[in-house]
Amino acid sequence: MTNVRFVYMYRDASNYKQHGEVILPNETLLTVEEVDTQIRSLLSDGLFFIARQVQVEERFFAVVSEDDHPWHEYVSVEATTDPTFDPVPEQQRDITNFLKELEQAHRSGWDEKQVREDLIHQIEKERQELKRWLTSRGEDVDNHPSCG
Repeated sequence: MTNVRFVYMYRDASNYKQHGEVILPNETLLTVEEVDTQIRSLLSDGLFFIARQVQVEERFFAVVSEDDHPWHEYVSVEATTDPTFDPVPEQQRDITNFLKELEQAHRSGWDEKQVREDLIHQIEKERQELKRWLTSRGEDVDNHPSCG
């Protein structure tokens, strides 16, 4: 039986990258194409997700800056005979369980506040600065999508 490697990364606004991966068993023998199609259908814009919501390692940089945001980016899936690697081994999840977690996060909505605390503070600081800037221009901040 082959395993499935889920490859992802964190890319900040300056295009600095941190890569991550999870290798899960494929007990239901889904094809890589089926897994890829399902994953893309559940991610924001077919690419983006909040790592903590699906229990994969957040790949943020050690020091938070104005370039940071809460989103990780899906890169690919591939079949592998490498041993499994899962940050939550006690759950013994396979690729089907992981797809169910993605589906649940997709249904409930990707939550930008399910990240480490210092990043939440940075994002809130940036939103407040944007609100001040929009207010100074006379724009309606209550109905602006970036200020939510």
